[in-house]
Parts: sequence; structure tokens; C-alpha cells
Amino acid sequence: MTEYIVYFTIDSIPQSYNTFYMDVALKFMEDMRKQRRNGLNVTHIVLSAENPNQVGQMGVDEIVDGKNPDGSDYTWSKAHRAGEERGAPFSIIDNRSNK
Repeated sequence: MTEYIVYFTIDSIPQSYNTFYMDVALKFMEDMRKQRRNGLNVTHIVLSAENPNQVGQMGVDEIVDGKNPDGSDYTWSKAHRAGEERGAPFSIIDNRSNK
């Protein structure tokens, strides 16, 4: 079963809330944000979860000679994802124009 953890800070003190139900975690986050709007000094409200049935590392485990573990070509590139084709005017890595 997946465990969901909401991390947050109140008055700069890190805290967390754990549950096995995503809807409960999302409701907790919504309530924290409402409390922030009402004056509570709560920040950094984030949700984290890991699938316990996962069989490998997140993403691609390794690239060998430009190939994924299944033998297909590894084609992902940050330039392709965040570059001119998507309309991003600057590189998020070096803040230079992509043009």
C-alpha cells in the first residue's frame, strides 16, 4: 500500500503528516493552505509518495551507449523539453537565450 506524506513547516519548524489515502492527504494540504490564508505561518506544503511495488529506480536506471535498458534509443534531452520548441525564452540551466 502506498503511503502519502505531507511535509510542511509551521513557524519554520519542519513537520509531517502521514496517511495511506491520497484523498486524505490532499484534504490535509487544502486545510493547511486555508489556515495559511487565515494567518497561520505555514509554508512549504508538499506531498510525497513512493510506490512500494516499484521494481526499479525512478526514471531510467542506466544508459549504456545511448540505449535504455530495453535496447531502445535514449532520446530525452532538457533542451528538447524546455527549449525553443516549447516556447521557453531562456535556458533554465544557464539563463541564456535558446535562440
